[in-house]
Amino acid sequence: MNARRDLDDATPAQGNTTRDYLEALDAAGQLINDASPDALERALAAIARAADADAAALYRHGAGSMRADNAGAWRGKIVLPRAVAESLNRLDYRLYRDLHETLSAGLMLERRASELLPATQVMLGPAGVQYLLCVPLLDAGELIGFLALAYLEQPRRRVSGEPRFLATLANYLALALVRQQAEQRMGVNALRLATLVGATEDMVFELSADGIVVNVWSHHPALPSASLIGLPLDMAFPQDMAWALGQALPRALASEAREQFEFTLPRLEGVIYCIGRLQAVPSEDGGRRNAVALIRDVTELMREEARRRAMIDTLDQLEEAVIELTQEGRLTRLSAAWSTLRGRNNASREDLEQMLTDFVDGNDHPPLLHAYNQVLSQGEPLSVRFRLLRDGAEPLWLEARLLPNWGADGQSHGLRGVLRDVTAAHLSEEHIRQLALYDGLTGLPNRVLLDDLLHQALARAKRSGGRVALGFIDLDHFKQINDAFGHQAGDQVLATLARQIRSVLREEDVLARWGGDEFIVMLPDLPDLATLSQVAERLREIARQGIVLEGIETRPTISIGMAVYPDNAESAEALLRVADSTMYHAKSMGRNNVQFYGDIVHLKSIGREHMAIQTRLNHAVLGNELQVFYQPIVNARTGQVSSIEALARWHDDSVGWITPQLFIPMAEKLGLISELSEQITVQALTKLRGWRDRGFMQPLALNVSRNLLFSPRFVRNLIKTVEEFKLRPADVIVEITESLALTDQARQSRHLKQLHESGFKIAIDDFGTGYSSLSQLHDMPIDILKVDLSFTARLNNESGRRIMQAIVQMSHALGLDVVVEGVETLEAARFLQGLGVELMQGFHFSEPVPAGVCELYLQLGLDGKI
Repeated sequence: MNARRDLDDATPAQGNTTRDYLEALDAAGQLINDASPDALERALAAIARAADADAAALYRHGAGSMRADNAGAWRGKIVLPRAVAESLNRLDYRLYRDLHETLSAGLMLERRASELLPATQVMLGPAGVQYLLCVPLLDAGELIGFLALAYLEQPRRRVSGEPRFLATLANYLALALVRQQAEQRMGVNALRLATLVGATEDMVFELSADGIVVNVWSHHPALPSASLIGLPLDMAFPQDMAWALGQALPRALASEAREQFEFTLPRLEGVIYCIGRLQAVPSEDGGRRNAVALIRDVTELMREEARRRAMIDTLDQLEEAVIELTQEGRLTRLSAAWSTLRGRNNASREDLEQMLTDFVDGNDHPPLLHAYNQVLSQGEPLSVRFRLLRDGAEPLWLEARLLPNWGADGQSHGLRGVLRDVTAAHLSEEHIRQLALYDGLTGLPNRVLLDDLLHQALARAKRSGGRVALGFIDLDHFKQINDAFGHQAGDQVLATLARQIRSVLREEDVLARWGGDEFIVMLPDLPDLATLSQVAERLREIARQGIVLEGIETRPTISIGMAVYPDNAESAEALLRVADSTMYHAKSMGRNNVQFYGDIVHLKSIGREHMAIQTRLNHAVLGNELQVFYQPIVNARTGQVSSIEALARWHDDSVGWITPQLFIPMAEKLGLISELSEQITVQALTKLRGWRDRGFMQPLALNVSRNLLFSPRFVRNLIKTVEEFKLRPADVIVEITESLALTDQARQSRHLKQLHESGFKIAIDDFGTGYSSLSQLHDMPIDILKVDLSFTARLNNESGRRIMQAIVQMSHALGLDVVVEGVETLEAARFLQGLGVELMQGFHFSEPVPAGVCELYLQLGLDGKI
């Protein structure tokens, strides 16, 4: 070798160095056959002595790798901290670019530590290295590692040929590394082969071209277990197996492909079915070709296939269809019953590879797809119902039991399903559910279903921090509709009202029938309270659309009580209770209005006292305990009392004065309104007769309830009563509310005309709350319009003043007298005077007072209020 020749030519002064390099060369050469850690450390020590280095280390890595692992080291006198030693076990070339770039080019790196990049200096600093020499290890020109020599001081001057000798040493080290890696790979592969073959129950052996068993790697319980190596086929194996191997061996040796064969082995417990494969391989001496045989027992597979075929034949006889699907829902297998369910007489092979959803009603796709995902993600069976489309027939309701189709890898690769026709049962369940959960007349949810939906909505609101609104809706004066037209007409009104209300609600809102003429509306996920007010007003307006009964148009009104969770109640039961109380308050406020629980403070006690008050009201009416108070209507121009309105008042011994807004609706609901009205009429006419005797000629206004106005004998009875007190019809003004006047225009007009023709004056009370049209006012036989106090309350703003001006001008244009109610301030009275209003009523002039006080007003007037 050139390196050895250069050393032979060295001067005597270099003799010691020559001997050291020769010893290093011998030690490195031994590594090719002995790569143990001890041999590697001895070789590195010899190399360090020859190069006069203080330490030597060998690093290796795969070709192209950017990380080098320490394969061995000789540190000499260098002592390294543990953390530093561990950091030197693996080097990242990306940090030490100067090292990698030089070695990758096949060049040695020989530099002072101070001349290296900062990262390399930091690496060498803890070891005290002042000088570094690195020699690349190459395999086919690729860097596979390097030899590192470290110096604590400046090294001696290199002798001639020493770099070449170092390169030779690097070649020896590279050969040792390559051989070591190859032996490691061979050992790993041999271990893998032994493990794989040993783990199988298949029999694996090698045959020569002459049919001699050369190697045996694995046995099979059903095959001979004695040593078979060296035996010919006919002696090593049973007759059928040997014959099958002998037939397949020549074909396998003549071809590069695998040769497959089959045979059976008779056993006491039954026949064993086997399949075999032969594959030609080179012999160990490389002179001839041998064949490796793999024999597999497939008896259990054959039996399983037979059982599977029997199962399929059995399933084909059942009415339930068995299907298999991909994960996406594509049909891959169908039993014969599928054709029956689809309404066909022949097999449905053309349905294969299509999506199951192609045969399912579109409305049922979401639950079916959800079931797919649940079964695939959770691995548990699941049942789902859907409608299967059929050729030329009505769809069938099917119940599908879906379960995962497990693959050999333990993963779900699709679905299996058993489909059963449940049409009859489903329709029966739906009918029972409809009867149990829905109202038969309107088709709306009933109390049972509402209770469930309400609890669900409150649970969602509690989780999300949202609101739920609940409204009790009561149809005003429904009893009169039943009495006048019959219960069939009443049912028609309820069904129509349900459709009208449902039409203005959101899809997620719920409208339920509570019972009788009461409905409940639930607004889940309420965005804000302003939305609630808007919805409530739409409900009230839509209910006023006309309904024709027996050719007569009626315009019903509703009273609504609204409550909100969690603002007004914290449970479903409490929310229902407060909404119901609020609805009764709405009725007590004159009906045809919406009330909100949050706006009413005193309602908390109404529910508890309601029944007691009803009982005491019944006793008060029967005992003639109600009183009449009188409120004057003043001529603002003269200050004189123009007329007097008779108003019912009730003083209860337990709670004191009770507002008529509470006891009047209560009397109507209890059926006491006729008796109450009769008492008030008799007391008022008795007092009017006395005033006439004392020379007071002002007329008296009587409020007429719905029951009285629609009574067939009302006009005749009123005329008779007035005559009994020796009064004239002109002495009495009959007041009816606008909403009452519009409820059944054709019917009430007949009574109003009779009253008007008899000499009574007719007044429309609470005008502006019923949204009557000009044509209706023009056609009605009325004399006086009483403007509702809600308009008077809005005189403090411009829009309210304009509305009042329009009402007054319209009334004067129709030739009607105008009475403005609710006048409470001098400013309001003077503004109304400026509009031409002469007749006013309100607390500014006088609240309702007993008869004695009212008589003083009749005598003295109220000109001090103008």
